[in-house]
Amino acid sequence: MKTGMRIIYDQDGEIVLSFMPSDGSPRKEITKLEHIDLEYDEIDLSIYYIKKVDPETKKPVIKRIHPELTPEEKMRELEDQILLLANENTGGIL
Repeated sequence: MKTGMRIIYDQDGEIVLSFMPSDGSPRKEITKLEHIDLEYDEIDLSIYYIKKVDPETKKPVIKRIHPELTPEEKMRELEDQILLLANENTGGIL
């Protein structure tokens, strides 16, 4: 079946969420829906996003929006900044 719109509703039939696929592509069949409630400000959404919910633990799986750089990446970034500053100070052509 090619789904045109998906409606998620609660036990009383009240619509919780509805959405349509942007390209009309088929959707995965849903065999079970669950939910979790999080306390207000439990997750800082300016730093993290919720990737999914672990179905076994019922805990959100969060990821950093901007992952931290590894020590090697930090070193490379600092080296690049030094090279650019040296280039500006010497009138080079980097």
